[in-house]
Amino acid sequence: MTEDEPRILLVEDEEAIAHGLLMNFRRKGWRPTLAGDGDQALSLAAKDRFDLIVLDVMLPTIDGFEVCQRLRSANDLTPILMLTAKNQPDDIVYGLKLGADDYVTKPFDLAELLARVEGLLRRSGWSRASSEGGPSALEGERFVFGEFWVDFGSWQALTLNGETELSRKEIAVMRVFSNRPGQVVSRRELLAEVWGLPDHPNTRVVDNVILSLRKAFEESSLRPRHIHNVRGVGYRFEV
Repeated sequence: MTEDEPRILLVEDEEAIAHGLLMNFRRKGWRPTLAGDGDQALSLAAKDRFDLIVLDVMLPTIDGFEVCQRLRSANDLTPILMLTAKNQPDDIVYGLKLGADDYVTKPFDLAELLARVEGLLRRSGWSRASSEGGPSALEGERFVFGEFWVDFGSWQALTLNGETELSRKEIAVMRVFSNRPGQVVSRRELLAEVWGLPDHPNTRVVDNVILSLRKAFEESSLRPRHIHNVRGVGYRFEV
């Protein structure tokens, strides 16, 4: 193993599943570390740096939802892929709303799970390189609109409350808007491009991020300058 190999924190208490995933992660050239419960997961995440967390929901001591919530509250932006036996839309939306980046339901198809992991590692690669001072395609790239700006290399933004750091999802949504100014972007398109969930039945997670961005950049939610509703479809961003 080398230091360049992606590091994955696997949080799973079912021994057979954990063993199988550890073996397959190593075959892919990744460096997995296993945590058997929520407490251990939080301890390892606080002590070390990972490129991805694969997080089961049903865990001893602290469940996966609370682990996710605590990590995000501590400003840990490591991508999180949740493993859950709960396939109800509201449960999935709840995990995404807490800050998870993707989900796979049990029993899962191994090839699909590995593909989801690869996708999250690819999407997080630019931010990992930037934070380590390495080369990044987005480093120093700034999107300016009105009196505001968003820097995709540093995740910093000038907002109504001054300069602050945006969340991973807020940055990703602003990236989509910056590429399509003046165009209608549907909620389904945002789900596909930002969350990787083109067929998800519930779009509330998109609206929650839009609400957060409006608080950052709109003086009036009733008369927005930049983020406009397109009824029944999605949003249009005006520079």
